[in-house]
Amino acid sequence: MKTFRHRKRSAVEATLLTIVMMCVREWEDVVMDDCEIFVAVSQEDRCRISVKLSVRYGASVLAVCRQLQQQIAEEIAAMTPYSAESVDVTVKRLVAT
Repeated sequence: MKTFRHRKRSAVEATLLTIVMMCVREWEDVVMDDCEIFVAVSQEDRCRISVKLSVRYGASVLAVCRQLQQQIAEEIAAMTPYSAESVDVTVKRLVAT
């Protein structure tokens, strides 16, 4: 899993990133080696999450994306005082297995 940052992460960003990574790792249809996660935190206890990933060929792409969006938003709300303003999931490619 690749994560790119141009500056040092805050404790909040690191915590949110960890929660998102835990959610993504639960999905067998997601190729973990080709996943990028970006976290942006605002002043009002809100965050924006962007996940770019590859999905295994044959998986229900739309179902995986929708359920992953919902799971990430729910886990962030349950584990932190933050709420996910948006959870954007982008499928970069399909991977044959």
